[in-house]
Amino acid sequence: MPDLEDVRRELDRDELNYPQLARELGPEALPQLEALVAEDEPRVASKAAYLAGVIAGPTSSRVVSLASDSRHDVVRVAAAATATALPADEVAGIVEHLMADPDVGVRARAARSAAQLEGDDLRDRLQAMARNDDEPALRELAAELAEPSG
Repeated sequence: MPDLEDVRRELDRDELNYPQLARELGPEALPQLEALVAEDEPRVASKAAYLAGVIAGPTSSRVVSLASDSRHDVVRVAAAATATALPADEVAGIVEHLMADPDVGVRARAARSAAQLEGDDLRDRLQAMARNDDEPALRELAAELAEPSG
């Protein structure tokens, strides 16, 4: 099992190869990633949240859920971005939660993830966002994303 400080050092680099790091650390690192998200240091917490999704292990959705409640928008964006790597039934509620975030950037990333996950509830939420979001550019994005593909 990787040590917390080893995982922190790996994540504290400027550029990461997430797929490679996920293979190297594996699901055994999920408790450390959860601890790093909980520590509330946004530079590392955002990377820890994203990596948890890439690992897609048994507790990845719990780590992503924790990140979705962070006070730092960069950590919430990471949660929204990595949600698509996990099963839709595990993360649909997380993505819906992030689609109502006060930060427009978080809502935009969550909308993109919602469109990729393609659940009926998420599609309905995208359509509601297209009608009701306070940000005109986000209403437009949501309308585009809510369009049936093909």
